[in-house]
Amino acid sequence: MTIKRKSTVVMAAALILFAPFVLQAAENDPRAVRLVEAWEKKLNVEDLDITNLFTLVQKRQNEPDRVLRIRIYRRDREEAYTLIYLYPESEKGKGYLRNGDDLFQYFPSTREFVYRNRKEDIGGSDARSDLFGKQQTLKLYNVSYLGTAKVSKWDTDVVRLDAKELDVSFPIQKWYIRKTDGLPVKVENFSLSETLMRTYYYIDYEEVSSDKYVFTKLLAVNHLETGQKTLITIEDIGTDSIPDYTFTKAFLEEQSR
Repeated sequence: MTIKRKSTVVMAAALILFAPFVLQAAENDPRAVRLVEAWEKKLNVEDLDITNLFTLVQKRQNEPDRVLRIRIYRRDREEAYTLIYLYPESEKGKGYLRNGDDLFQYFPSTREFVYRNRKEDIGGSDARSDLFGKQQTLKLYNVSYLGTAKVSKWDTDVVRLDAKELDVSFPIQKWYIRKTDGLPVKVENFSLSETLMRTYYYIDYEEVSSDKYVFTKLLAVNHLETGQKTLITIEDIGTDSIPDYTFTKAFLEEQSR
């Protein structure tokens, strides 16, 4: 087979493999765009640095609860965060560093940084890495408006997200946005074949500055593993300025010494 012929075959195979993403190149629905921009304006906190402590409690059928405590340093204006494991002792010193589109996981036992993507489950829990930093919905997804729905006692608008990038936590999502304040109350996460994989329930928020919010309680339900779910609670929220050095690999290395 000639080089030209091989190139044609490879290109054709790639188009078949990634066709679902190519097909999602439709124009965004203006109403959905307005809803996305409104919730991101509330959840992205570019004018402040944020620190907090979050606890993840993962529940599995017929197993004891698994508990992780992690400190996060977050700077949305630079699309950066640093996560450091504090508990349990076996995980202490591990962490993550995000700068823009780059995400690294640090292992103190080998002093190694491993490149990760948005599909990364934090600490093997049901919470993916993109839950904790700046949202970039319109960069990564095409959006459409699906109508309204009731979630618990809340009337919500429903927005569908279809991936236009490969590096996303889930290729299809449905966001349920509370009409009263424009904040998400539920997110359904699907595979490309539209199998429901996980649901996030945003239970509570804290206002950290004028009309800027951080979620303080979230339940992640894994629909592929019966009875598996992770409860995330956030406390000790601070808004003091964070030294630039905190968002470096050297800082992560120091924390495990």
